Formats: sequence, structure tokens, C-alpha cells
Amino acid sequence: MDERGIIIADRDADFRKQVAEYFRKAGYEVETTDSTVHVLCSILQKKTPVLLLGSDFDQKVSSSDLIHLLKKCNRHLNVIMVSDDLPLTQARQVRKAGIFYQAMKPAENSDTEELGLAVECAFKTYRASRQQERMEAAMRRRAHRREAQELQTAGRSRRFSWLMALTVLIFGTSFLALSAAQSIDRESNLGIWLFLGFCALLLVAQFFPVFRVRLPHRIMAQQAAKEQAASSDKKSS
Repeated sequence: MDERGIIIADRDADFRKQVAEYFRKAGYEVETTDSTVHVLCSILQKKTPVLLLGSDFDQKVSSSDLIHLLKKCNRHLNVIMVSDDLPLTQARQVRKAGIFYQAMKPAENSDTEELGLAVECAFKTYRASRQQERMEAAMRRRAHRREAQELQTAGRSRRFSWLMALTVLIFGTSFLALSAAQSIDRESNLGIWLFLGFCALLLVAQFFPVFRVRLPHRIMAQQAAKEQAASSDKKSS
């Protein structure tokens, strides 16, 4: 992408030559064309940030429709509409389509100062919007990394908790089994209660893997929902 690139799109060859010479001397990379296809390809491929567009550039496509299409190709594009005399209805349409500025077509070289100031301001706006976009993207990346770290930490904590619970379960069942056996040998009722407790722990041990499998699935579903919401926000922006 050439961040000093300008496209001058107008049917008037003399105007294109005059304005192109002015902006080349000012240090800009300038393309001139009288073709709508050329404009579309340049905006789509090169992402040229500023377009000087004649109000009657394409007689088959209205200026407002063309601007709307160009903004779809590059939403950061700044369109400066150049005209001799723009009817009020058309002016409203192109402003609604999202032009950056409406300027009068210069009659002489000395009249290009307005266009020069408009283009300079358009580039400042373009750089600011790109900087804002980069900052937002960096913030989203940091948020995603933070969420991933939190999920990883939570996963480790859960694994540790499951390991501790399994250890307690194993030692508990072993202790109850041994105590039950000793109580039965002494013909004590305590052995019956210990045996029942031992059976209960065995049942818990049978269902424990089920909960262990379902919990990660729930965590993964929550993470997928967050990623989908973030993707929707990015598309809408």
C-alpha cells in the first residue's frame, strides 16, 4: 500500500494533467485515469487512500453508487468530489455516500490550493484511522491472549483439584475397606456402616469420570461462544 498515493479520476484530460503535475511536485504518487474499471482495480489491489473524483466521471453509473462501491473495496478511502457546479440533489447523494470533501474544479494552476489542502487533510484522517485500527487490533490480541492464559490457568487448577479428589477417594476407600473388614471380624455394627460408606465411595468413583469429561466440554463451549462474539464485533466494525 502506498500511503502517499492519489488517484485522479476525471473525463477531462487537461484537468488530470494539470492536477497530477501539481501533486507530483508536492511529493505524492499520482495515478490518472478516465476508466471506472481502472479506479476499482487500483482501490481494490493497491488500497490507494485518496481519490479525486469528477462529478460526471461515469455517465452509466451515478457518482453516489460508484462512491458506495469504492468504499466497499476500501472503507478507509477518502473521496474528494471535484466539480464545476454540483446540483443540490447530487451533492446530498454523494455526501450521504460518504465523500470526504467537495471541491470546485480549479480553472488555473493557482486555483489548486484548495485541492492541496483537502488532500493533505484527507491523508491526516487516513493515517489517524489506520492508527486507530491497529490499536484496536492490538487490544483484541491482548484480550485473546489474556483469556487463553486464564483458561489455561483454570484448566490446571481443575486438573489439580481432580487429582486431589481422586487421591482422597483412593485413600478413603482403602481405609474404609480395611476398617470394615476389621469391624466385621470383631462382629461390630460399625462394620456395616463402614461397608455402606465404602459402597457409596465406589459409586462416586464410577460417576467421577463422567463429570470430569463434561466439564472441559462446557469450558470449550464457553470459549467458542466468546470467540464467535469477538468475530461478530470485528465484522460489524
